[in-house]
Order: sequence, then structure tokens, then C-alpha cells
Amino acid sequence: MLSTDKIKELLSHGENKQVEFKKCTDKVSASVYETVCSFLNAEGGYIFLGVDDDGTILGINPKCVTDMTKSIINTLNNSEQFLPPMPITPERIEIDGKVILYLNVPESEQVHRYKNRFYDRWGDADNDVSKHTYLVKNMFMRKEKESSENEVFPDVTLSDMDEEAFKIMRSHISIHNSNHPWLSMTNEEFLKSLFWGKQRETNREGYKLAAILLFGKEQTILNCCPWHRTDAIYRSMSYERFLHPLPTDPDVRYNDRDMICVNLIQSYIRLLNFVQRNMPDKFRLADNGIDRLDLRVMIFREVISNTLLHREYISSYTNKFLIFRDRVITENWTKPFQTGDIDINDWRTRTKNPLITKVFREMKWAEELGSGQKNIRKYAPLYFENSEIEIHSGEEFIFSITYRDPKEFEFAENIPTSHQQVTDKSPISWKQVKDKLGIEWNILNSVLSVCATESRANSEIIVSVGFKDRATFMKKFIKPMIKEGLLAMTIPSKPNSRLQKYYTTEKGKSLLLCQDESN
Repeated sequence: MLSTDKIKELLSHGENKQVEFKKCTDKVSASVYETVCSFLNAEGGYIFLGVDDDGTILGINPKCVTDMTKSIINTLNNSEQFLPPMPITPERIEIDGKVILYLNVPESEQVHRYKNRFYDRWGDADNDVSKHTYLVKNMFMRKEKESSENEVFPDVTLSDMDEEAFKIMRSHISIHNSNHPWLSMTNEEFLKSLFWGKQRETNREGYKLAAILLFGKEQTILNCCPWHRTDAIYRSMSYERFLHPLPTDPDVRYNDRDMICVNLIQSYIRLLNFVQRNMPDKFRLADNGIDRLDLRVMIFREVISNTLLHREYISSYTNKFLIFRDRVITENWTKPFQTGDIDINDWRTRTKNPLITKVFREMKWAEELGSGQKNIRKYAPLYFENSEIEIHSGEEFIFSITYRDPKEFEFAENIPTSHQQVTDKSPISWKQVKDKLGIEWNILNSVLSVCATESRANSEIIVSVGFKDRATFMKKFIKPMIKEGLLAMTIPSKPNSRLQKYYTTEKGKSLLLCQDESN
């Protein structure tokens, strides 16, 4: 039972997704049951009877309290009115000499109907979605506890997996935890420990879809999940200009595009590279005043992780990652837990694919629940001028950051794209660098990749490439790469500082983006 102070607190904050006020001073209105239905179908909540829309306590006629209580109990237990029935008993409490009733409505595991109508909670409103088949379908989908990532494919074998994806996973895990249990497992041991299951229909055993999406070869993924793809597009124009082009505008569909159908580990890397090609690079010092933070990476690794981790993979809807001069938009199909526009400050993510998410978190490609959006809120204003974040959730989840006034670009001419800048400023190639420095491609690539997202200590870099002799590593690899301008020190005035870390320069990042690498 709620305390008087807690009720007063709830009333003072007004109506929201989980709080509703009803005047109902002498009888129960039909809208009470509509709200009960929408709360059960959404995230639950409290309904206060005898309270005005502004939170003012009106009170219930004491003579009517018993009858109103009986009416609520009878209606919610009547399958002809409420289906499936849900027994909820109203609580009576007196506040400032006035009696009110309140209902504590739980989030149900089932989808409920009132008078054969489906209701869902959007913001502070109850919405009749009965005529919208896809919205009703969404409610049933979000009640399903079994995620599509758990679907079992008995015919998939270890040979259908991509060896490089396992190497990338272990490389990133080892940076943060050299004793992680996954590092000592074979690929087969690892997959069976986390992704092995049994089909309900046939009792046949096999790898789950999560394993295939994370580590599968491209053809294996497309055989099991033919609609898996992310379409990354960059257009060097404002979003409004794209929607409403001028007659004089050239017919250019896009300036850069990457249709990504590979596993999620490779997808993450491809999308991050796509962002680095087409978004400006901005750094700032971390809170310790020493480390350099790549704001672009800090923001977009969260955005990329969200669009990959929270997708509903049984849908044929193509993931979209769209970059305009003034806006970044991601779109993916999902099981909605919140419907409608969402405030970034009240954005509560729920893990749609727990197995896939677990791997990303162990690799430090995704934060713990709640941390990712905090980073976006923190760093977006530092990276984007006048940034505005918009989130809309339905069967299609849309996330966008608008960061400039579109008018700034309406008449801009001859402004090179980031991709053009990389091309112009980076005539170097992998072969040229390898020949000059005498460093193996795999070591060169590993060091630059590890230091591209954030500055790293020498000890962290050594672990990532599997090297043991620190002095030799510094002499043979780190110092030549610094001299060549591929790496830089966070404390160049004190090269031997115990706090020294290294980060990949723009020249080094440009080299990573080159496509003529040796295999």
C-alpha cells in the first residue's frame, strides 16, 4: 500500500505514462477500465480516483466507496467485459480529510481487451489501437518472452562461422580483461557454452540465431536470416533539402553508401568506419585532463550498438543508418516497450537480444543498461552545435540527432565531404607503410584499430596484439608509428610518463579506411 507522502508526490508530478487521474466522485466511468487495459498492455501504473486532471484531490463520496470498489472488482473479473480477466482490488485512503481510491495495475504478461477493444498507453494517453492491426501485433510481440535470437538452426556447423570475427572479439576482450574465461576457450567451446539450444518442435540441437548473427559467414547469415542488412547512406545536403529539393539541384542519390550484410561484429566495424569517413573528427580532454576522447566515437559507438542490438531480426525491414549535413538518423524494426515520442532523459532501454548484447558488452562495444544514452546526452552537445535528439518508438524505432540549422547549408557550395578529404589528404597505402616501416600488416592494423576509439596505454596495446616484450614492442612498433605520424602521445612533453597513452592520428585513421590492404 502506498503511503500518503508517496501519493502526494505522485499527484504533484502530474499524469504520465504510468500515472492517471480520474474525477469519479460517485461512480466508475468507462475510461477507468480503458486505462486499466492500457496499463496492463504497457508498463503498468497507478490510477487515482477522486482526483482532478491537475492533481487536485476532489475526494469520493464516502457513501459510494463500497459500490465503486465492488463495481471495479466485478468488471475486471468479468470475461464478457474484460478479457482475459485481471483481479485488481482498489485501495482506499484518506488524505486531508478526503477519501480517494487507487488501483495499482501491474504490467501483464498477456494482452488484454476491454469490451473487445485493445488499448495501449502512449505518454499520458490511452489509445484505442483496435483498428490498427500492426499496433495490436506489436503488443503481442512485446509480451513474448522468447527473443528471436534464440531460434535454433541444427544444420549450422562451426565451419559456417567466420574465424576473423572470433579474433576481433578476443582482441577487444583481452584489452580490458586478459583473464576473461572466453579467451581460453576454443571457438566451439565458446559457442556451445553460450549459444547452444534445442528446437521445441523436433528436439534437434544446434546453434542459436544469436551465434550466427554475431559470428556467421555472410552466406550462412543470409541463409538463416535473408532480410539481415543495414543500409548506410551519406548525403552531403541538409535533411530538409533532401525532402524538398530545388529544381536546380543535381540528381545525386547519395555521396557514399555501404550495404552491410555481414555478421554483427563486422557490421559494427563497417558502420563505425562509415561514420569516420563522413562525420567531422572532434576531440576533447577527458575528465582526468590527460586522455583524449574522440567525441565522434563516444557518441556513435552507442548509436551503432543500439541499432544493431535492439533490432527484431525476424522482420524483413532493412536497418537504416542515414547521415545528412545536419542530421543523423537510424531506423530499425523492434519490439516496442514504449510507443510514441520518447524524451531522451526518460529513455529506458530494455535488452531485446540479451545474448548478442552480452558479447558486445564484454567487448566494451556497448555500455551497461542506461549508460549508453547518458553518454549520448553528455557528448552530443559537445560535438554538435545546437544538437537536438529525437526518439520515436513504434514497430519502427527511429533515433535522430539534428545538429545544425539547415539554413546554414542551403546555399553552401564546394564544401568537400569527409570522404573527399580522406581521399585528398591520404595518398598513403598499406603497402607503402609496410614497406617503409617493416611492420606486419596484422600488427599495424591491430594497433591503429585499438587506439582509434580511445587513447591506450602501452600495456593495453601489447595485450591486444599478443606481444610480450614491452621494450622491444616500443622500439620496433610504437616509436616508428609515432615517427611516421600514425600514432601520437597524449603527453608528448613527457614521453616516459607512467601516465602516457597513445592514440591514432588522422593520418592513421585515414590509413585504416583505405581499401587496398594486403591479405
